[in-house]
Order: sequence, then C-alpha cells, then structure tokens
Amino acid sequence: MLLMLKVEKIHMISQFLFALLFLASAVLFFWFCWPAVFKGILNVGNLCGMVGCAALMYYAVCHKTIHRLLFDLWRGKAGRMLLLLIFVLFLLAASLLGAAAYVMVHAHSKQIPADTPAIVLGCSVIGTRPSRILQERIDAAYAYMQDHPQAVCILSGGKGSGEDISEAECMYRELVAAGIEAGRLYQEASSTNTQQNLERSKTVLDAVGNYDAVTVISSDFHLYRGKEWARALGYQQYGYAARTDWKYLPTFFVREMIAVVALWGNEWLR
Repeated sequence: MLLMLKVEKIHMISQFLFALLFLASAVLFFWFCWPAVFKGILNVGNLCGMVGCAALMYYAVCHKTIHRLLFDLWRGKAGRMLLLLIFVLFLLAASLLGAAAYVMVHAHSKQIPADTPAIVLGCSVIGTRPSRILQERIDAAYAYMQDHPQAVCILSGGKGSGEDISEAECMYRELVAAGIEAGRLYQEASSTNTQQNLERSKTVLDAVGNYDAVTVISSDFHLYRGKEWARALGYQQYGYAARTDWKYLPTFFVREMIAVVALWGNEWLR
C-alpha cells in the first residue's frame, strides 16, 4: 500500500512537471512569435526559438511514446551508437550556445575611461525614422555622450533596402535634434555588417585623432561581437549597452548566440 502511494505521488509530480514544461514552452513560443506576427520580424532567432519550443511542447504531451521509442533504440547496438552521437552533438551545441550567452551577458563594461571615443553600430531605418532597436542605440549614444562630454562619436551604418537615408545619417539627425553638438559626430555610411562597421569606423576615427581605445555602443545582445571586431583591430575595447525591449529580446538574443558561435567557428578555422 505504501509503495503504491509513493508510485502515485511520483506519477503526480511527473505529470505536474510535464504540464509545467508545456506551459513554459507555450509562453516562450508566443514570445518568439510576437515580433513575426505584429512587426514582420522573422529571422533565424525566432525561427529556431519557435521550432525548439514546439519540440518541447510535443515532448511534454507525448513523452511516454518518445521514451518507449528511445528504450527500443537503446536495445540495439546501432541505435545505442546513434543515441550517443546525438547526445554528444547536443551537449556540444548546448555548451557552445551557453558560452555564447555568457559572454554576451557580460559584454557591458562597468568602468569606461573618461571621454573614450565611441562607435555606434547601426540598425535598420524605416524610411527616414529609426527602428525600435536603432532608437534604443541612439538613446544609449546620447546618454554616453552626456556622461563623456569631450568624447567624439562615430555613427556607423550604410543605407539598406527600404531605407531612404543611411543608418549613420539617421543617427546623426536624431542626436543633433536631441542637443548633441554636430562637431562631435562623424558618419561612416558605407558599412553593411558588424565587421565593416568597425573596420570602416576605424578609418574615420584615425582621421579624427590618434586613439588606442574605443567604446562600442550597441544593443545589449549585440555588444560582444562589436567588441570582438574592435579587439581584432587592436583597440582596447569597452562596451556600452543599449537595453532591448523585452518583446524582441528572445528573438534577437538567440540569433546573436548563433552568430557568436559562427564567429568562433570562423576564427578556429583560420
């Protein structure tokens, strides 16, 4: 009788945990869906997030069937080898993505020397107006320049599809309108990715003065890669984060985790 009660209790706890897993996965699924449904933002971040959450929901509902299939596979030598290979690959991927998440979260510098020049990394422009994420970076650049009243700032980003002006020009207009002196702002308006942002901004910054340190200003999720490219150019690099709206954070954070792992892979293959 006591054994039956214990088994029943374990079963109830198990059912509760799987129900909790389903609920959490469903919430995350809709969180990843939000930018795609309401803002038309669909990228590898929310695609991977939605697929992963859907897989977890399926597992929560059909775990008994899945466990039986796994046990059947484990009985055979070939099946056992396949499962071990999948487990090792999963562990490797989880470790790399976990490491990427860690360095991304810790990319913001707690102390930045006074008046260190800054490079603001661009993002999409809607016509002539900044997108939500670009506005967050503009706000961060404004706060930084207020805190560092002698610092110059390179605004980096070219003109992409659907943009009436360059990202650099958009940032320049917004910062000047907010009261930042135009003489402190320099535009780099030809880059199309993070690497080009830093490389071409260095050319502009070298023409302004002789600097061996730079502060990268970008979204919190994007800061690590910006700092890595600054490091590759020989700078002592600092990071100043623009806080991302919570509705977009999972989508862009997951996309950036994948981009960071790809960056590491490219560096390892060189």
